[in-house]
Amino acid sequence: MGMPNEDEDDEYKTITKEEALVRSEQTPRILQWQPAANGHTGAITSLTYSHDSTMLATGSDDTSIALWNTSNQTIVRKWDAHTDVVWELAFCLDNKRLASAGADSNVMVWWVETGECLATMTGHEETIHGMAWSAHGKYIASGSDDMSVRLWDADTYEQKTVLEGHEAMVTFVRFSRNSRWLASGAADYCGRLWDVEAGTPHVVLRGHRGMLWNADFDADDRRLVTCSDDGSARVWSVETGEMLVNIHEHQSPVWSVAFSPGGTRVLTASSDSTVRLSMSSTGRGKFVLSGHESMVNTICFSPDGKYVASASCDETARLWHAADGKSLATFDEHNDKVTLVAFGPDGDTLASGSDDGTVRIRLRKEWDPYGAEQDEDDSHDDGDDDE
Repeated sequence: MGMPNEDEDDEYKTITKEEALVRSEQTPRILQWQPAANGHTGAITSLTYSHDSTMLATGSDDTSIALWNTSNQTIVRKWDAHTDVVWELAFCLDNKRLASAGADSNVMVWWVETGECLATMTGHEETIHGMAWSAHGKYIASGSDDMSVRLWDADTYEQKTVLEGHEAMVTFVRFSRNSRWLASGAADYCGRLWDVEAGTPHVVLRGHRGMLWNADFDADDRRLVTCSDDGSARVWSVETGEMLVNIHEHQSPVWSVAFSPGGTRVLTASSDSTVRLSMSSTGRGKFVLSGHESMVNTICFSPDGKYVASASCDETARLWHAADGKSLATFDEHNDKVTLVAFGPDGDTLASGSDDGTVRIRLRKEWDPYGAEQDEDDSHDDGDDDE
């Protein structure tokens, strides 16, 4: 984004980047309230961006999928997709196809331009809570309450292999960025890493004392961080499965976890109403992001690492400054629990979804009117002196 438009106040035309940053941090953010759009009649249960950031797909417990234009925040297309809750959505690499999975135990693939169903992949016997499309586009993975993980060929839609080993419901699946590894977690207190091309087990991640809920690979796919309702997040070696760090900053279940873009920090969200930033190499707490009044469901970093967004059962989404944990904005457009929040891959939009069936897509100028002009050096988090 460039500096403010010519028709804005003259005082904003001449300030330096440093002054803009100071002003944006010292002046309370005044946000024009806008209602969230009603895209669904049921709760929003899944939300994902296309890789080019032009589209947002949302799924609901009303069984529908909606496709949004992020530039004008309007629905492009909506259709009844499954016969039960839509739990997961994922775009393919070229954004022409969209995969969905849900409580009807099916994985389905849709042609984005028309909404045509291209395939229904059957095999799971129970609800699918985890689904992902590999970064190189070749495979779709799914994980189910039937305790299995399945790999599907994304071109033929045929099942490649069934990955067995979990002893309870599978809660998530995540591909590594290089598509070499697939991570899964389950209610059996274990995480697992699988060799994608071979379709074989790689390592079992043992150490959590509760159900695993989420995971994230670091930027170079050497580490995986998982979170659990045992109140911890744990960092593992992808190569050996060794637990490297136990981050135990919460006393309540941890629902969401993410590495910072540079990998130096780990972000966690918990039932204790807080978001915490910890050092990924030591587990030492760095900041507590306090302000939510109820359970925090989801957290994420902006692509440039400057911001943190969170979604809570207190009916708000919040924006934080990643460098110091300062609260920058509270978004209260929703009228029920906010369960999902995500930045667009280009960092220019911030979307959230709620149990009230509404979706809100915010343009960057709404929440970052000055900060876009910072030097790129400020957008990376590898410079932490105390790492």
